[in-house]
Amino acid sequence: MTFNKSLIAALIGTAMCFPAVAAESGGFKKRFYIGASAGTSTLEPEIENGLAFTVQDDSDSAFKGYVGFDFLPRWAFEAAIADLGEAEIGPNSAGEVSYDVVEFSGLLHLFKFGGRQNLLERRGLGAFVKLGIGFLDNDSELEFRRENDVHLSGGVGVELGTRVGFAIRGEWEAFDEDAQLASVGLLWRFGGGRKSKSRSAESSDSNQVDSLIDNTAPVVTDDDGDGVPNNIDDCSGTAVGALVDATGCPIFGGVLDGVQFASGSDQLVDSAQAVLNDAADVLLSNPDVKVEVQAHTDSQGPEDFNIELSKKRALATVRYLMLRGVPSEQMAARAFGESKPIDDNGTAEGRAANRRVEFHVIER
Repeated sequence: MTFNKSLIAALIGTAMCFPAVAAESGGFKKRFYIGASAGTSTLEPEIENGLAFTVQDDSDSAFKGYVGFDFLPRWAFEAAIADLGEAEIGPNSAGEVSYDVVEFSGLLHLFKFGGRQNLLERRGLGAFVKLGIGFLDNDSELEFRRENDVHLSGGVGVELGTRVGFAIRGEWEAFDEDAQLASVGLLWRFGGGRKSKSRSAESSDSNQVDSLIDNTAPVVTDDDGDGVPNNIDDCSGTAVGALVDATGCPIFGGVLDGVQFASGSDQLVDSAQAVLNDAADVLLSNPDVKVEVQAHTDSQGPEDFNIELSKKRALATVRYLMLRGVPSEQMAARAFGESKPIDDNGTAEGRAANRRVEFHVIER
């Protein structure tokens, strides 16, 4: 058997596009899980040239059990054992070749719909890839020769997790070129909980904190009512109820720097997706907020073309946020074309500033 180089290369390339980021670890808990699945295998033992044998039936029922450990926000380690069934060799059912696999692999969760918190908690619907090393065991009444006991394996799948730790998983795996497995199963994550304190311990902690409070401390003032004290508020005069960051400046209510499109189209550039991912997290954390997504262009090209282009760009922005889990009810798209410039269209810098997307809070 020779391993499928194109499959492994594709999975490695995908994994490199989604590196684990330490900043995502807030709220993540390391947990073990166990699971079992059943499905259909495709088995393709190689018949040596000159022999009058053929593979009469290359599919069979298959079963797999596995244990795993979520050790990083995106990464897990799995160990699995699978009975892939048997391939029937002809003519006239001359014999069968059975396949059993023990596999050790790393699993990379690519994303979870609903934002980063769902990824950290392994809940909701998402996709993953896996790469590993396996040990294959065959058995047959026919004479056979196994070329590679140890092989590389890879797979892709989807997983739907719940808040209580149970998840449904569907996946496709390849073990070299000889065997593939498509399966559906159930897994359960456990452990990783936080130890609770006794009431007496909590009371003691509370008393210690109370003893440290300086009752003579000055009263903190917040003149604009945005929830950020005056002494650290960089944007005084913010409207009451506005959505602001830690420095008191509006999160939405202006240009989203970095949200750009390919020239003359509504195709978001890669850097724009990173900005919109953060915007999606904010909207998902504030479900009562509704924003108006406004798209603008520069003055180059016909006016009718620019208004149509800005419509497409506003809708493309809304569609991307919906793919990240933001409900459509939280957003409204609006196009202005070239009608509201914020800089001089006579210069390249001014035109670049005018090609923009703005978010404005319209309801909270």
